[in-house]
Amino acid sequence: MTPKGFKTIAYPRAGFRRVGIGMLGHGFMGKVHSNAYLKIPYSFPTPAAWPELIAMCGRNEAKVADVASRFGYKGYYTDWRELVADPAVEIFDNCTPDDRHKEPSIAAAQAGKHVICEKPLAMTAEDARAMRDAAELAGVRHMTCFNYRFIPAVRLARELIDQGAIGKPYHFRGRYLQEPGHDPAAPLEDAWYASGTKSGILLGIGSHIIDMARFLMGEMATVSGLVRTYNATRSSRDGRLETVWADEANLALVEFVSGATGTLESSGVATGHRNQHTWEINGSRGSLAWDLEDPNHLQVFIDGAPLKSVRGFTNVSATDPGHPLQTQYLPVGHNAGWEYGHLHALHHFLDCVANDTAVAPFGATFEDGYRCQVIMEAIVASSQSGKRIELAY
Repeated sequence: MTPKGFKTIAYPRAGFRRVGIGMLGHGFMGKVHSNAYLKIPYSFPTPAAWPELIAMCGRNEAKVADVASRFGYKGYYTDWRELVADPAVEIFDNCTPDDRHKEPSIAAAQAGKHVICEKPLAMTAEDARAMRDAAELAGVRHMTCFNYRFIPAVRLARELIDQGAIGKPYHFRGRYLQEPGHDPAAPLEDAWYASGTKSGILLGIGSHIIDMARFLMGEMATVSGLVRTYNATRSSRDGRLETVWADEANLALVEFVSGATGTLESSGVATGHRNQHTWEINGSRGSLAWDLEDPNHLQVFIDGAPLKSVRGFTNVSATDPGHPLQTQYLPVGHNAGWEYGHLHALHHFLDCVANDTAVAPFGATFEDGYRCQVIMEAIVASSQSGKRIELAY
C-alpha cells in the first residue's frame, strides 16, 4: 500500500538519452568507473546522458557477482565475449589489467560498441596501434582513460595556456612518485609494478606524466631517457626468489615540437611518497603549477603585478561556477575528490556518444594512447642506446 502523499518518480527521468554500460573488470578501476557512472545523474542538473549499468564482467564469479550487485548492475557475465555480444551494452568500459586490454577492446569496437580503455592503452605500441586502427575502422567513439586531464584545476591550466596567459611556454617539469618498492625486503607482491602484469613504473604511472605533458604543452619531438631497476631480485610471499624485470624508476629529457623543453620523472621507490603527481610550467609571462595531493588548487603566477613587493604565485581554488568542469551541486570552495577526474572523463565520453561530439582534444583518444606508448618505448630505447630518439608515429 502506497503511503498517503507519496509521489512516485520515474527512474531514469524521462527525456534523457539512456546509454547502456558494460564494465569489464571488478577490481579497483572497475569500482572507480562504476562509482563515477552512479554519480553522474546527480552531479549535473542536466547530464549529457543517463548511464544504465547493464552488466559487469569478471572471471571470478563470486567476486563479480558481489561487486555488480553492490553497484546496482542488472547482471553479470564471466566471459567478456558474452558482454561484448549483449545488445543492451552501448559503451564497453575495459578496466582489466594492462595485458588484457587489446583483444576485448578490439572485439567490442568490431561489434559496434563505443570503447573506453584504462591506461596504458596496451603493453606495446604495436598492440596500441592495432586497437586504434580497429576502433577507427569501426567508426566508434574511443577514449584512453587519462583521468587527470579532467581535474578542474588541470583544465583551468589548459584554458590559461590556450588563452596565452603565461605567454610562450618554455619548460615543463613533471613527476609521479610512489613508494611501494622502496624497501628491498618487501615482498614482490607489494611492489605492484613488478608483480601481476609486471608492467613497470613507466607504463603504470609514467604514462600519466607523458600524457599530461602532451595535453598541456603539445606534441613531443625528441626524448632522452634513463630507465632503472634498483632491486634485481625480490622474494615472493611464498619464499621464492624472483628476478625483477619491471623498471622501478625513469627519467626523461624531452623536446617539444614548439621548441619548449621538459623533464619527466616517475618512480616506485620514492620513499615517503604515496601518490604524488605534480607538474610546473614556466612561460615568458607566467608560470603554472599543480599537485595531485592538493587537486583543487592551481598555482598561478602572471608577470606584471602592480606591487612588486608582493610579487608571487596565487593559490587559485578552482571551484567557482565560472571554472571548468564544475559539478554544480558542490557549493563554491567545497573541494571535489580524486574520483571526480573519472566522473568528468566518463561524463565527457557519454556526451560524445549521446550527442555525436568529438572525444579530442580534451579527452585522450586511442590515438593519444598509442602516441604515449610510442614515447614510452622511445624512452626505453634511449636508455638502452644512450642516444636521443626522434619520435615518429
